[in-house]
Amino acid sequence: MPGREATALDEKDRLLLSLLKRDARRPVVALARDLGLSRTATQDRLARLQSTGAIAGFTLVEGSA
Repeated sequence: MPGREATALDEKDRLLLSLLKRDARRPVVALARDLGLSRTATQDRLARLQSTGAIAGFTLVEGSA
């Protein structure tokens, strides 16, 4: 996408994405604990992954609630 820099994913990014694939509703504090990072560092990673397109959006699946 225009204006987005391609960023190489490191081991923590790949683990974070894996954790989110399993349960995208996990609290940031739980993700941070599993990553061995602070809550702030984890939130920064999430924001970067969103801005670079690695996390493209959030989807509501009708009938699942």
